[in-house]
Amino acid sequence: MIIIAERINATRKNIKKALENKDKDFILKEAKNQILAGSDFIDLNTGLGKGTEKEDLAWLIQIIQDSFPDVKLCLDSSDTQAIKNGIPLVKNKPVMVNSINAEKIKMESLLPILKDHPDVYVVALTMDNSGIPKTPEKSIEIASLLYEKLTGIGIKEENIYFDSLVQTVSADPNAFILYLQALKGIKQKFPNTKSTCGMSNVSFGLPKRKMINQYALAIAVYEGLDSAILDPLDMEIHQAICVVDILTAKDQFCMNYLTKFREGKI
Repeated sequence: MIIIAERINATRKNIKKALENKDKDFILKEAKNQILAGSDFIDLNTGLGKGTEKEDLAWLIQIIQDSFPDVKLCLDSSDTQAIKNGIPLVKNKPVMVNSINAEKIKMESLLPILKDHPDVYVVALTMDNSGIPKTPEKSIEIASLLYEKLTGIGIKEENIYFDSLVQTVSADPNAFILYLQALKGIKQKFPNTKSTCGMSNVSFGLPKRKMINQYALAIAVYEGLDSAILDPLDMEIHQAICVVDILTAKDQFCMNYLTKFREGKI
């Protein structure tokens, strides 16, 4: 299970403040805690909406990789110029780009950038100009288009991480079932690709959100989910992943489970 750590995100008030004040110590503490918690990638989201996203992302890349040269980074931005500027700055490859989708403007602006960096990992959202699909069939159709476009510019299929966009069950009781159907359908059609998601959306508007997220993630991992964008400091999430891995024979002889137990992470 690949963990993409989500905490360095400008939508969080303390991160927003740290970015505005260029509070290096605060950012590095957040990065260190996520690395120690077992993250595979650190997601960097600098969308303050002030026209400084390119500069802010470059600053984050520099200070984090200077302090933690072995960390892998995920560049999370809707600003394609920030992505274009940021990819060459990352020294520890591969870098992950979060994200592309099938919206015409998004593809036209981002595909040429990705073509120049065919070794990147790409999070591909199954949405287009009509929005988030209402059926798994539509999600698979969009995934097919994105697969064609990305592999056509040289992106390896195993470096494509499809995100079928988890929606909240408090608004639609069938939302998570539809997500799972899309996840499985894309996996069946493109078995060499990977999958990811932001699972916390599933519990929006409900009490005990962390508990709901934990169970939802466990079910999705069983159904084939390869990675997730999540808070790695939530130890219950780690436990859910470990248990599902041993119950589905992904953790042979329970070695990863036992290691984490000895480390005090379970």
